[in-house]
Amino acid sequence: MLTAILLAYDEPAQPLRRDAIARSLASLVDACVQGLVADAVLAGAPDRGLDQIADEAGCALVETAKAPDGLTKALSIARHDDVFLLLAGHAVERGFTDEVNDAFAYGARDQALILRRAPDSFLTRLAPRFATVVGVVARKAALREAGGADLNRIARALRGAELNSAARRTF
Repeated sequence: MLTAILLAYDEPAQPLRRDAIARSLASLVDACVQGLVADAVLAGAPDRGLDQIADEAGCALVETAKAPDGLTKALSIARHDDVFLLLAGHAVERGFTDEVNDAFAYGARDQALILRRAPDSFLTRLAPRFATVVGVVARKAALREAGGADLNRIARALRGAELNSAARRTF
């Protein structure tokens, strides 16, 4: 089982809308029903109204001004050793739950799994590995060692296996 941590920090070019955060959480319902995700933590900047979203979703809330601090606090309250980090504003596609369950059942559980944004340009359609990393499934200890909250950097540090499923943008 996983603890899902949703990182809801604004990107410099585009502020994150509350409905995009809610859609990201809603995309994890199937994973909860199938027993992959057991609990969730929403981490974001204070004074954004995230307490209402967290309350309605039934997840824990961590409010810090900076994403690395939020991730550190979220990891400290995560109930499970395996964690799924997801950038808010992205929703996992169908097949994600089955693919992660299969990886856990047949693969090395200590290997990180990398989730990329669904191809949205000509370049990412030709070479999907150029798509932005929007999710990482990894051990809590490995995420602490990787440091920071930049998922592209975390993915490089952990050298995880690429998932076939992707995440689409919700904003």
